[in-house]
Amino acid sequence: MGSSLLGIVPQSAALLDDRTRPDFRDVFGTLASQSTDIATAVTRVRLSTMNLTERELENVECFRVLVAQMTAIQLAAEARGLINDPARAPRLPFLQRMLESGRLEVRAAPLAGWSPDFTVFSTPAGPSAVLTGFHWFERPYPHRGPALSSLHLAEAARVASRRHAKLWQTAHDIGPAVWSILSKAQPRRTTVSAAPG
Repeated sequence: MGSSLLGIVPQSAALLDDRTRPDFRDVFGTLASQSTDIATAVTRVRLSTMNLTERELENVECFRVLVAQMTAIQLAAEARGLINDPARAPRLPFLQRMLESGRLEVRAAPLAGWSPDFTVFSTPAGPSAVLTGFHWFERPYPHRGPALSSLHLAEAARVASRRHAKLWQTAHDIGPAVWSILSKAQPRRTTVSAAPG
């Protein structure tokens, strides 16, 4: 093929799958640790697989999560499942602290219909990378696969950032509801935190 296909000029990109390293989890964690802003659009949040660490997110000032599907029943069930798993239980108070501080924002856009899921990573200089495809953090991938995702840089990240911003504007805030569900799933604490917003 020539240098372009139908007028599309190839840019730097990488295809990731569930059988090779670095995989989606490696790349997401590295990009997160280098970012001040993360904007995600996912069909549904899977608390059970979300294993980002505080260290990876310590420089992130704003993490905007846009979801198409989230029910209180499903979220509460996942939160209870995490609480009963000692290895994963610390994720819930971490997410709750992120919500309380305003560093994590969650909105729902059930009619938006994007495809595939995507995450834009930004530095103070602007959007630097976008990961598209199936968002799965835990290993091993539980199905036969493949679970494909791709990494794009430069202009692709700016395009995805603009699309996320438009989706975000029309979505509704569910952060306080998420905070409340996470709070109810955890054992009672002696001090009470205030809900975000």
